[in-house]
Amino acid sequence: MPTRATRVVVVVVLAAAAVLSPPVVAEGVPLQRAVEVAEDATTLHDHPADDAPIVLTRRTPKPPPPEQQQQQAASSSAPPEPASPSSSSSEDDDDAPRDLSRSRRDAFLATYGGDYAYPESFCAETSKNASEEKTTSTTSFEAFVNRELGPRLRGDAYLDWAASALYTDGQIDAIASDLKTTLYGNPHSLSSSATRSSEAVEAARAEILAFLGASDDEYEVIFTRSCTDSLRLVADTFPWAPTGEFRYLVQNHNSVLGIRDVARSRGAAARAVDVEDVERWLSDEKTTRRFPPTGGEEDEDAASEEEASALHLFAYPGEENFAGAMFPLRWAARIVASRSKPRHPLASWRVLVDAAKLAASHPVNLTETPADFLTLSFYKLFGAPTGVGALIVRKATADELTKCYWGGGAVALAGAGRDETDDLRVLKARVCERFEDGTVSFLGIAALRHGFAALRRVGGPAAIERHADAVADALRSALGALRHANGRPVVALYGPRDSRRGPVVNFNVLGADGASVSHIDVMDAASKAGIHVRAGAECNPGAAYDALGVPPTAVSRLAHDDDLLGCGMGPAFVTCKASDLQSSPQHRLAAHAANFGVSEVAFSSDRGTSVFCDAVATDGALDTDAAASFLFAGDKDPEVQVPLGSVRASVGYLSTFDDVLRLVDFVDATYRV
Repeated sequence: MPTRATRVVVVVVLAAAAVLSPPVVAEGVPLQRAVEVAEDATTLHDHPADDAPIVLTRRTPKPPPPEQQQQQAASSSAPPEPASPSSSSSEDDDDAPRDLSRSRRDAFLATYGGDYAYPESFCAETSKNASEEKTTSTTSFEAFVNRELGPRLRGDAYLDWAASALYTDGQIDAIASDLKTTLYGNPHSLSSSATRSSEAVEAARAEILAFLGASDDEYEVIFTRSCTDSLRLVADTFPWAPTGEFRYLVQNHNSVLGIRDVARSRGAAARAVDVEDVERWLSDEKTTRRFPPTGGEEDEDAASEEEASALHLFAYPGEENFAGAMFPLRWAARIVASRSKPRHPLASWRVLVDAAKLAASHPVNLTETPADFLTLSFYKLFGAPTGVGALIVRKATADELTKCYWGGGAVALAGAGRDETDDLRVLKARVCERFEDGTVSFLGIAALRHGFAALRRVGGPAAIERHADAVADALRSALGALRHANGRPVVALYGPRDSRRGPVVNFNVLGADGASVSHIDVMDAASKAGIHVRAGAECNPGAAYDALGVPPTAVSRLAHDDDLLGCGMGPAFVTCKASDLQSSPQHRLAAHAANFGVSEVAFSSDRGTSVFCDAVATDGALDTDAAASFLFAGDKDPEVQVPLGSVRASVGYLSTFDDVLRLVDFVDATYRV
């Protein structure tokens, strides 16, 4: 092992919104809507023993000063109760949430007030007490959130909307009232209770199509148990063939990745692609169905009849759930539109859009940007009911699916197989009924209308998008503005730096030396402080491992780790050889740079097997003092540790400015030194 280990840390951070951060941090920096990107370079040099590995992470945070520890202990042992008319001391409406710093609130509203708190829906109202002044849309909205969620939150800050939305009191009251006053029965009958259930199910189908801007002439809604169940249904019924292919974006959720095993079991190929691959594939009018090419130019005219008739599936998320990166719905629209052109190379492709994350905070219009399949889970949209999802499918595409298993409700006629003539089944003609085996969750489906009503209460998808983006942008900017006393950033932020992202803030906490703090420890500390966040790879290994710089070889070795728990529970770090990092594609080197300490990394081979890693300073010149190049060669190839996960804070349609302050102040008080 080398006698000197170099720890070089550069983290891409967002420099803005200092007024949202605690006042002691970068006072006077103006809040900017257009987030300014800054890069800082810091370096530490250690001199471990000859046989010690290079460790670029720290598993536990450096303890804060005693006064901060006392402050944290006091706040965690006695979380604040939600504000009430009798206890609030704010100058705003008595129902407003916890009293906040007026200057920080004013700075936030000056930047985001036009999008935050649904100004068009929560317009100024007369206060409950005639003697008081009218409330603003902001205080009206926050009072609404406190009334609807406060009894359950009990002062906590909920920042896990990507995992599940929260249901409102009004929503549950409406569901309970409906169930108390209406008799619903199994819809597979003609009784009044059965008819009532059938009508509720059909009304829900119509509302879902309207929500997605889809026509019932072109699309059907198939009810499932969840988004994952919808994906499984596509995997099981797609007409896979040995000459077919399943192509999927790297940043897909695990539930989409599971389709590849089904495709391969039926003889089809399966391969992952990145954004650049997809753009190149879809933009080339002469592209063939195979990707990447296996060598030489393919002659489509010489393809066998079997190859020409095979169908292929491309799947991607509208918004990935790790860091909120969004992907163009025009991809799906282009594939669907290709079928109108004779012998177009994309005509044999079908496209699936996972909209579980996207639909919760962005408008979707299947008329403007059609897709063959779109999947949803309704608890992701409005919290309740759980156990109800949907597969929205184009009718023309549904006729291409092959159904093997069938259950009650999906068949118009079935024989028991008493002899050969009796061994039969006749599927129902209607697409949705043909694929809904058994009895649908009619009580849960009947409750969907109350969830959609909750979304309409705030103005619908477009208004939710503006509100959620404003809250997430403020959170991202405030966390990015935090600095240790030595000027180094407190967090490393992941995800797109532009507007192509959803309301997700993904980060890792950094020590004053630039080393990563265990995301598991951060999640645990946040939980004790009454803050709900998620940690790990978020069931999205492609997006997570690319962002964190985890090489494929490390993932492969991790499969044999006895400490592997999954779901963000450990391990927090994975060990790999430094030389493994240079095997990653060039377009992913930026991910390694963010974690290993250089604003730019250039790997090049020299002297045979030697590999140099040049650390380049922010201005592009080699800074030998801050980040000298170091040699990885032969048996001196050092071991390094990389984070195996991160912390995800996600906001939703009822997130508030107070949620932003809770997380920012927690990170500041717990980890800034």
